[in-house]
Amino acid sequence: MTVRTCKIARSLVAGMLVLGSVMAATPAPAHVVEVTTAVDMPESKDTGAMKAALQKAVERVLADTIAFKPTMVTLTDARVMGEKLLVRLLIADADGERMLKDLRDNTGSASPDEEEGQPRETKI
Repeated sequence: MTVRTCKIARSLVAGMLVLGSVMAATPAPAHVVEVTTAVDMPESKDTGAMKAALQKAVERVLADTIAFKPTMVTLTDARVMGEKLLVRLLIADADGERMLKDLRDNTGSASPDEEEGQPRETKI
């Protein structure tokens, strides 16, 4: 009985060590979201009116759509479709911003589309 109990205890301890090491290696979650929203085109072609409409749309997205505190908001695309301006925003928190910077600087992990044998361009 004691030999079997000892083996079970050793197995449990080994399992807990493996589980603990896996849990400790889990990366922190990064939030990166791309949102498309529609903005009513202002009546006048005034730049100030367009900036105000865009600012209002961004504030609405941040208040109603995003459930984290963003540190980066970037306008990635804008297109006129009829009476609306479709705006695409890239929004990230601090961890997501670092991840995007690493990917942009080619210091992140390789894209699955890249061939492993090919050299990658790196900035020094």
